[in-house]
Amino acid sequence: MDIYNYLNAIISYNILGSTNLWIPSKNCYAKACYNKKKYDHNISKNYRISSQKNPVNIFFGTGKVQIAYATDDIHLGKFDGLFGLGISEDIKRKELIYDNIPKNSSRKNIFSIYYPKSVDDNGAITFGGYDKKYIEPNSNIDWFDVSSKKYWTIKMTGIKVNGLFLEVCSGNIGGYCDAVIDTGTSSIAGPKNDLILLTKLLNPVKSCQNKALLKNFSFVFLDENGVEKEYELTSNDYIVNSFKVDPILKTPCNFAFMPINISSPNGYLYILGQVFLQKYYAIFEKDNMRIGINAP
Repeated sequence: MDIYNYLNAIISYNILGSTNLWIPSKNCYAKACYNKKKYDHNISKNYRISSQKNPVNIFFGTGKVQIAYATDDIHLGKFDGLFGLGISEDIKRKELIYDNIPKNSSRKNIFSIYYPKSVDDNGAITFGGYDKKYIEPNSNIDWFDVSSKKYWTIKMTGIKVNGLFLEVCSGNIGGYCDAVIDTGTSSIAGPKNDLILLTKLLNPVKSCQNKALLKNFSFVFLDENGVEKEYELTSNDYIVNSFKVDPILKTPCNFAFMPINISSPNGYLYILGQVFLQKYYAIFEKDNMRIGINAP
């Protein structure tokens, strides 16, 4: 992934679901750690174990990981770990990028993500602003207030399928769902019942031989001015051959959907990952706690 560094930092990988830097330990013998460069704290002069409770088990939708908190000086090369660009409600926790911008500096606490549509093309992360070459011609940037102190979330009011509005968020406080914009997720994750209904509406003929027969759908978000904005995905976006058919969805199509109930203070979370970001350029502004999305 290409890095455009406007903050004079040495950065090589990013993920928005975490506020920390994660790297595999020399003590990791799981299959996921095979063929990875591993961290050996014994050969580091600057390693310090954290005063936080260690180790800690963290659970994800597809597995779990056991971590130990520590501090050290780092330099990442290729993909050897996770570079946390998430946000945290813990004001005592240091955040690698955000807390290293000098106070009273003209530098902006902002970064943007470009996801290529093809694995053969380069992606990009831009620190300190956004790259205009990734903005669609004659389009705008819609801005959305961050709705959570834990994640890069925006307010989602529902889903539209060919003009039919699904009120999947109307029962929540404020009438909206929290939608996480997340580079660490490859699919679209959401409540099980909602995604089961969505797949039925998208594929009424129950066949995947012709993607042109599958319907389009849109996520409906509430922008910083309280105006609803729609972002459409077509079958070319949400049908991904590398994805396995999900048994919960009961469809032969390779939907890039992950039906999972993840609780939040405002109902179940939606997580919009790579499938969404490959179509829409996203800008993350920490100072004003808002997210910009290139308007269609």
